[in-house]
Amino acid sequence: MPSLLLSNNAVSLERNNEKSPVITRDRSNLERQLELGSIEAACQLASLTEYKHDEIHGCYNCDLIAKYYILGFQSVKNSKQLECDSVLLALVQQVIQFIQCHLDISRIEHVSWLPVLMNNLRELGKQIKDESNEADRYVPLPPTSSQMETVGTDISMDNSVSGEYGRAIRISIYYCRAALCEEVDTAKSVSYYRKCVSVRPSPVESQNFQQSAKLALLHLIADHATNRPRLPSRTSSVSSGASSSCSMSCSNCGVEKRGIPVCSKCKSRYYCGVRCLKAHKPIHDAECGNNL
Repeated sequence: MPSLLLSNNAVSLERNNEKSPVITRDRSNLERQLELGSIEAACQLASLTEYKHDEIHGCYNCDLIAKYYILGFQSVKNSKQLECDSVLLALVQQVIQFIQCHLDISRIEHVSWLPVLMNNLRELGKQIKDESNEADRYVPLPPTSSQMETVGTDISMDNSVSGEYGRAIRISIYYCRAALCEEVDTAKSVSYYRKCVSVRPSPVESQNFQQSAKLALLHLIADHATNRPRLPSRTSSVSSGASSSCSMSCSNCGVEKRGIPVCSKCKSRYYCGVRCLKAHKPIHDAECGNNL
């Protein structure tokens, strides 16, 4: 099932000599603010930069925009304390849009900054999760509305502004990673869609990513059940970039680890332990034999 990372906000693939009326600060001032660690300046500089690209002529100024985003993430890393707010959410959403409009062109030429941005998203999502006191919900496969509504009602909930923005950022990142992995590794895509849904909904997340993730899970699981042939893996830079950002994750609980055991028959499903192996067995048995 084809996925749209940001279906509600179509990304313009060409901007020629258009300057936003809401941005009044001059470029040199923004450059100075970026040097001082301003995430907002990184977002505004990226928005001010004229760019265009297509599959024939390649990119113009896209590497400069990527540089601003990378510096924005560097400012986040250099901060003494991670602050999840509207500015950080805007950075994440702009980066996801930027990645989305480069997927086609990355199939025919190497985009060096693409895996860098994807890795920054991964690290940010992990940091937010590690620093949160709120546990994620358990998402069964296939997901059902009744189970999704009742799971996790007894956990500690963080309803602070920072907590709400943190969940919105994680939801966005998980959905992005799932969509990027969908044609590269279906099992990992399922894992990330599942993680996206497992985060408690946030009132500041306006893209409806979780609803789209539920639908994607149902389609992917249905594809396996009907033995639909898996799409061939891409050999382009986006494939290598997506693969590098998709670390090994348990096919049942979704926990990410390096070097976790893989199914000895199909060599494609990973499990963090015997418990998860047994829990996922009914689903995996149907596809494991078909992969031999």
